[in-house]
Amino acid sequence: MTVAAFWIGWIIIWPAACALIAQSRGMEWWVGALLGLLGCVGLVIVLVMRPSGGATPHLPPPPQGAQWAADPTRRHELRLWDGRVWTPHVSDRGVSGWDPL
Repeated sequence: MTVAAFWIGWIIIWPAACALIAQSRGMEWWVGALLGLLGCVGLVIVLVMRPSGGATPHLPPPPQGAQWAADPTRRHELRLWDGRVWTPHVSDRGVSGWDPL
């Protein structure tokens, strides 16, 4: 490998690959590109990072205010919606429990 090939890979290929991976994981492309400049460490960071956007961006809220509603994760019968976010309070056959998201 020549010195030029090394620098082309480091400055162009790694950031581009990390940008694509970041986009596929729900992050901004420039975050991946910036971390790609770090090299292998940046690639690992992009792969283990979770998208931002609140505690549970993928779980839809129930239609009205605070209430027990069908658990959107489908791990339990009911989960408590506090009016803003899903809580770890769950219920199965009338028995309450705790299951963090």
